[in-house]
Amino acid sequence: MNPSTAEAMVLVDELLRCGVTDVVLAPGSRSTPLALALAAAETRGDLTLHVRLDERSAGYTALGIGKVTGVPAVVLTTSGTAAVNLHPSIVEADESGVPMLVVTADRPPRLRDAGANQTIRQATTFGSDVRISIDLAPAVREPGQVRYWRSTVARAVAMATDALRPGPVHLNVPFDDPLVPDGDLEWPEDLDGRPDGRPWTADARLVAGMSTPLDDVLGALLDDVVVPARGVIVLGDHQDADAVALVDDLADALGWPVISEPSGNGAGCSTALSHATLLLEDDGFAEMHIPDLVLTVGRVGLNRSVLRMVSRAGLHVAVDSRPMWSDPTRSADLVVASVPLPPVEAEVDEEWLESWQRADVLAAAAVETALFAADDSLTGMHVARVVATLVPDGGLLFVGPSWPVRHVGSFAANTVQEAAVLGNRGTSGIDGCVSTSWGAAAALQRNGGAGAIALMGDQTFLYDANGLLVPAEEERPDLVIVVVDNDGGGIFSTLEQRQAVEPPVFERVFGNPLGVDIPAIARALGVQAVVVDTAPALQSALEDALGLGGVRIVVARTVERAQEAEILAEVQRAVHSALESG
Repeated sequence: MNPSTAEAMVLVDELLRCGVTDVVLAPGSRSTPLALALAAAETRGDLTLHVRLDERSAGYTALGIGKVTGVPAVVLTTSGTAAVNLHPSIVEADESGVPMLVVTADRPPRLRDAGANQTIRQATTFGSDVRISIDLAPAVREPGQVRYWRSTVARAVAMATDALRPGPVHLNVPFDDPLVPDGDLEWPEDLDGRPDGRPWTADARLVAGMSTPLDDVLGALLDDVVVPARGVIVLGDHQDADAVALVDDLADALGWPVISEPSGNGAGCSTALSHATLLLEDDGFAEMHIPDLVLTVGRVGLNRSVLRMVSRAGLHVAVDSRPMWSDPTRSADLVVASVPLPPVEAEVDEEWLESWQRADVLAAAAVETALFAADDSLTGMHVARVVATLVPDGGLLFVGPSWPVRHVGSFAANTVQEAAVLGNRGTSGIDGCVSTSWGAAAALQRNGGAGAIALMGDQTFLYDANGLLVPAEEERPDLVIVVVDNDGGGIFSTLEQRQAVEPPVFERVFGNPLGVDIPAIARALGVQAVVVDTAPALQSALEDALGLGGVRIVVARTVERAQEAEILAEVQRAVHSALESG
């Protein structure tokens, strides 16, 4: 057996022993030994192999799988720029704390820095964006190799799933010729791993972030601890499965409102608000509702109005177990690893919560009135509301960046309660959303989950349309991709650039209309697509697509971006009037 074949067989076997269930492969030549070993494992039924033409899509597919399962999916590429194309998904995994194992096949070291074909310095390509980059030594026919290979894989998986700082790990594997089996079955040592299918090195490090009562937590800051009665809890993007239940208990005990970003998944909390971002956009309301204490959970930063409130709070306790904790306002007085328990003693100001909830009801009525007045004009706000109501219980809503995630947060915040809401919130990029949602839906449904919907803008969809290039023999998840088509970058119409730049220049460098026929692109990639331009038609098309199953696209043609920005401004004016009169 040649060294490349032996190494590949052992690496794949150890990955399986360490619990890896999914591998995403981007085809290439130098990765042949691993590709063949993975194909054999798929034939045996030992793992699920996903094949993607575009390495960017491969990386984001692995990201989506890791988001849902918590188990690192492997993404495998050949050498050269194929490896470099994984970098965006690696950065997202790093910032989001999603486990991922990046395996790049490489030329042997003697070919590096010598002008050899398809050879770059890829062992250090990803820099500090990976937890560690391990450049394996070339395989040689001598004893001790199996111990080296297996222990390296076990360490890589353990680092990717570290309890405090999970994330991407890079294995760079140089393969020398021959790259295919040569018929020789002999090897100078036993290739087998530990008995009973155990990993070579089991990670049993005990890391716990035990919750303690809030008054005990504040004791680290204050000599005379009195839990403030006027507090707010903000749920950002997080990977803590226990956080939401703890937040619900704490908020309920203290009478504090909960403001949850979509991927905070706090819609089911008993004190969760539906339109908090709109309320805090109102200067008068925001001034009257500066909290004495704000508790942020995970990565917070979707809405400027919420960040302003966080920065103005009397005390700020950030909940984040990662060494690089989230504190975008740089206002955190204290960082803790887990959501505190309700305090032993605390004063509850019933008027505080009631004032938020009363304003939330007034805002809801104003939103209904304003959007009903614009009902003949389909906007992203209408789309977000319709989509959120149709997410199947036990299913998944993946929300793309920019306007879609903000529209869900402001206009459908408490709608999705019996399904998971995900998004690439680590870096909030438009890249990779088709592939991430595909991987997440596939992983969820393989474990018994229901159907999935992905909501994204037209530019986000176009950026990752290659994510639909999937071999015909691979199983399709039940995934409906709703594309909000306003022919350009809609969110810029509500930002300062719109007022500061002349219309022709604004359209050229910010609006960026492409005039692309999205359904035609979808059909060319083998995916059925329908177009709608009213809310009732969207609901009907989405219900039909969910019922039919498989991967389908619904294109929601919305009004011009400038008109939508004006409708959004009218909504905010209506909320302001309601708060003043209320």
